[in-house]
Parts: sequence; structure tokens; C-alpha cells
Amino acid sequence: MNRVFVLILFSFFNTFFILGQNTLTLDEALKIGLENNYAIKLARNATLINTTNNTLGNAGILPVVALNFGQTFNINNTRQEFFSGDIRSGNNVNTNIGNANIVGTWTAFNGLQMFINKDRLEEIQNLGMLQLQFQIENTTSQIMLQYFNVEQQEKRIDIIKKAINISKERIQLAKIKEDLGSGSGLAVIQAEVDINADSSSLMQQQLILKNMKVSLNDLLARSPDIDFVTETSPIFVPLGYNELMSNALQRNKLLDIADKNIQIANLEIKQRVANIYPTIDINAGYNINRLNAEIGILKFNQNTGVSFGLTGRWNIFNGFNNKRDIQIAKLNVESQKINKESTINTLKADISLAYNIYTYATEMESIEQKNITLAKRNLDITAEKLKSGAITPIELRQAQQNLIDVEFRKLAANFNAKIAMLELQRLSGALIQ
Repeated sequence: MNRVFVLILFSFFNTFFILGQNTLTLDEALKIGLENNYAIKLARNATLINTTNNTLGNAGILPVVALNFGQTFNINNTRQEFFSGDIRSGNNVNTNIGNANIVGTWTAFNGLQMFINKDRLEEIQNLGMLQLQFQIENTTSQIMLQYFNVEQQEKRIDIIKKAINISKERIQLAKIKEDLGSGSGLAVIQAEVDINADSSSLMQQQLILKNMKVSLNDLLARSPDIDFVTETSPIFVPLGYNELMSNALQRNKLLDIADKNIQIANLEIKQRVANIYPTIDINAGYNINRLNAEIGILKFNQNTGVSFGLTGRWNIFNGFNNKRDIQIAKLNVESQKINKESTINTLKADISLAYNIYTYATEMESIEQKNITLAKRNLDITAEKLKSGAITPIELRQAQQNLIDVEFRKLAANFNAKIAMLELQRLSGALIQ
């Protein structure tokens, strides 16, 4: 009697504790995760870096202006003899020379490489945006997957608790029969053994649930100690197979990233070709030079003025390195194209696998729902027979176990259908609109 009382008390407090927990909806989980997830924050920072780098100056289109200045002081012992016969000498003679200039250099032509650089920086920025979207999509998928996991484990616990309640009813029935003299203590012991087995399963399942919640909290970038309960999330009805495949080939983020990498690789070819041409710089500046001396030909000399001109560089021969660089750049384009073909092939296979799993899981869920109805009816009939003494408690336990197994199978089928649907949405680009 004490053991039954403890189990009932445990069940009451456990139910009270769950009611006191916060309910975390799937939408709330996604909102928290997309705001706080560390992987998304890192991807956003990488995108900001690419955006910051995408400037005219970084591409080499704008001129470079530099201010140079200096002042030199000399203390010398000096002796000067002139052809006229004059001699000038002195010790600790001070001389100082000052100069300053501001010089601007602008590359007027370098095989259009500056404009190619700007296009490349633009594509790198766009690639960063796609990678951010891909990270958001992946994180969304991970959060939803873990949420479904928590939801499934909560339902498994509910199924085990129902089994424990049935075993409690068996104990009460066995005790009544024992008190009336029509039963033995063996039925009570057997029911208690079954309760203990189910209680052990319950504890294991609660540990799994607790760890699942820790993993979800980690994805949401919040404390692992935060407890919550989930809400039942629906299964979205997928599109037809052909439409899913068509959408995937048009909207899948990995394919978009592959296309962007091909564009960047093509721009790299243009950069290598531009190295063949000469570079012409336009230079302009303003100069100031000043000399002060205590002895010598000039006591004071100052020059100010502007300077301008052209500077050209042309690498006529560099050991065929330009040709080699162009060949490598072309091979890199081919590699990126092969990577895209591989991505398309893998994408088609993944969609086929996910669609097959979804179709199978939904069919199994429907079958197991019918089996649950039969298993419940069988359990009710078996329970009535036990009350009348027509069967043994072991047969009731078997009927009870059959119901638990069927409910677990239906739950697993429901979970597999959700995961497959989630994967189809991700692959077809429908997860993040």
C-alpha cells in the first residue's frame, strides 16, 4: 500500500510541476533562436565584413594621396676651399634641411583590373548574404528538429504514465480479490513488478527528455537549466514530388552558393588576364624644400612648386607565370561547375529519400492509428475478463504492452513524417521565405 501511495504522490507532484512550467511554442523557439543563436551571429558578422570590404578604395579605383615631411639637423666641423683661393671653415656648424610634399597617385589603367576587383567584391558580398541565409535556414531546421524531438519524448512519457496507471488499477483489483479470498498475493506482486519496470522506463525517458531540452536550449543560446513544455506541432502537407524537385533546383541555397562561386571564379580569370596589360599611374604633387646653413655656398635656399607626370609599368616576361595563372583560374571554374553538378545530384537524391520516408511514415501512422483502436478494444476486453477471473494478470499485461508498443510505433511514425517534411521544406527552399 505504501508503494502505491508513493507512486500516486509522485505522479501528482510531477503533474503539478509540469503545469507550473512555461509552455514554449515552436514559433517562440524559432524567434529566440534566430535572435540569439551564436552561429547566426557569426554569419552576420562575416556578412558585415564582406560589406565593409566592398568599397571603391579597396577595389583600387580611387586615388591614393600621401603627405610626406621631414626635418634634418646637422652639426659639422666644416672646411671649404674654393678655386678663387678663399677658405671657409668652422666648427660645430649648424645646418638644417626641411622638406614636405603631398603626392597623389591614381591608377588610370591596369587592364581594367580595378573594375574587375569591384565586381568581385560585390559578388563576395552577395555570397556572404547567401551563406547567412543558408545558416539561418540550417539553424531553423535544427531548432525545429530538436523541438520535435522534445515533443516526441514528452508524448512517450505520457504513454508510459498511462501504463503505470493501468498497473495501479491491477494492484487495486488484485488486492480486492485477495481480500475476498478469490485471489492470491502473486497477482499483487506481479503488478508491482510491472509498475517498477514501467517506473524504470519512465525515469530513463525523463532523463532523455531532460537532455533533449538542454540541447534545444543550447540552440536557442540560453541557459541549459530553463525548463519548458512543448505544444503539439502540425505536419505540413508537402507538394507533389515533381513540384518539390522543381522548387529545389530553383531555390535551394546550396545551388545559389554554387552559382555565386562560379561567378567569382570567372572574375578571377579576368583578373589574371588583366595582369598581361601595362599599368599606367598619374602622379601629381606639391613640394616644399628648405635649407638653412651657417657656412657654405648657400645660407638659405627654398623651393616650392608642383610636380606631375605619368608612371608606367609593363611586365613583358615573367617566366610564363601569367599563362599558368590563367590556366589555373580556368581549372578552378571547371571545379566549381563540377561542384554544382555534384550538389544537384545529391539534392535530387536527398529529396527522393525524404519523400520516400515521408510517404512511408504517413502510411504507417495511419495503420498504427487503426492498430491503436484495436489494441485499446483488446485491452478493455482483457481487463473485463481479468475481473471475471477468465484470464490471468499476465495476459492483461501482454495486452497492455501491445497497446504501449503500438502507441510508440505511431509516435515514431509521426516523428519520422515531421522530420521528412522538415527536410523537404529545407531542400526545396520553402523553410525560409
